[in-house]
Amino acid sequence: MSGSTIIAFLLLTVPAFITPGPNNLMLMASGARFGVRRTLPHLLGIDIGFPLMLFVIGLGLGELFTLYPVLGMVLKYVSALYFLWMAWHLLGLKIGEGEKVSRPMRFYEAMLFQWVNPKAWAIAISFVAAFIVPGEGRLLSLVLIALGCLVVGPFASVVWLVSGQQLHNLLRRTHTEKYLGIFMAILMLSAVVLFLI
Repeated sequence: MSGSTIIAFLLLTVPAFITPGPNNLMLMASGARFGVRRTLPHLLGIDIGFPLMLFVIGLGLGELFTLYPVLGMVLKYVSALYFLWMAWHLLGLKIGEGEKVSRPMRFYEAMLFQWVNPKAWAIAISFVAAFIVPGEGRLLSLVLIALGCLVVGPFASVVWLVSGQQLHNLLRRTHTEKYLGIFMAILMLSAVVLFLI
């Protein structure tokens, strides 16, 4: 992989991973609700699950969406329904009740979530199209891109997780923790609208 390709990859990867999306919003909510340590399995599930998903798509699964465009539409609406359910669930979010009411997402759940996350699909398909070279170098370039995502992803995830912990501290200090669920639900609904348009 050439130096210019690595630079291009980083220029696309950093904003793709750091911008708001379902993974980042859920990490922030979990960090606020359960703290950094308890959310680490969720974070690891995302940061291992996405490169694995990208690798599988790069091996040929992404071509199914080209052959059968209706699959993309089905995925989009199934994802939107899931996010609406999640937004409804977030409306009941209260800091300090995490021990009694719920738990952080498990490692395998976060890995599986990548397969219904439209932002993850969009990024994976874009990266495969942009950076995977045809012919004999295809597998090597796919491995390198997946490894690159495995290295870059955790930096963005940690930013959102720590932001959630800081949000928790702010809400505690200002006695506004009852509004966390509303805030997170609005962010999740905004993500749904952006993915549907």
